[in-house]
Amino acid sequence: MSAPMELKRLFAVLSRRWWLIGLPTLIALALSLPSMAQVVRPQPLYRVTVRFTAAQPPQPGSAETFEERSYIAWLGSEYAVINLAAWLRTESFAREVTALLKAAGREVGVESVRAMIASDSVRSILTLYLTASDPELLRATAEAAIQALTERSNAYFPQLRGQPAQVVPLDSVEVTPLPVPITERLAPLLRVLVGFVGGLGLAALAEYLDPSVRTRQEIEALGLAILAEIPPL
Repeated sequence: MSAPMELKRLFAVLSRRWWLIGLPTLIALALSLPSMAQVVRPQPLYRVTVRFTAAQPPQPGSAETFEERSYIAWLGSEYAVINLAAWLRTESFAREVTALLKAAGREVGVESVRAMIASDSVRSILTLYLTASDPELLRATAEAAIQALTERSNAYFPQLRGQPAQVVPLDSVEVTPLPVPITERLAPLLRVLVGFVGGLGLAALAEYLDPSVRTRQEIEALGLAILAEIPPL
């Protein structure tokens, strides 16, 4: 079969099944409309990154030699950093930060604060990441997080015996813009494209399962002889 004939057959299928293609596409478009502005004008994001070093409060008499004191201090620092990094990701830490923000006159939900925060740790260095679209709120949240981290750890770690962990920030609070990921910008268009491709698949499946015979070529493909043909009006 020649290429023009194949194109005519494809066009005929699309014209018969257009609603199967259009329906999933329209549904995907309707679901993507609220976020379509993200394609043209993406919402800016900002980040604050602060590194800390931390140690447990000193315990007199826990070691006898200089080597023991040094080893215990560094080992305790690693343990403190690991556990503080885990605490930063909890709801209890978000509540502490929310309370400090409220005291400063900012009403922010606990889950909103928790969504801003991420953390990591490498040996004796703890890293706090905060991400938000409002730079002023981000700065205030970062300062509240530093305060909660340096002052409230003893309320959640009985190992500290009532004293806050010794936490020292190594960086100042600096708000920097983040590039918007290309996948996030194109997500609404990708959803519409998926709907369109799904519609094409439905149209192809419907055509494959349809037992109707519509053209001379389809009859001849079945091995049947055509005795007469009524011309179109």
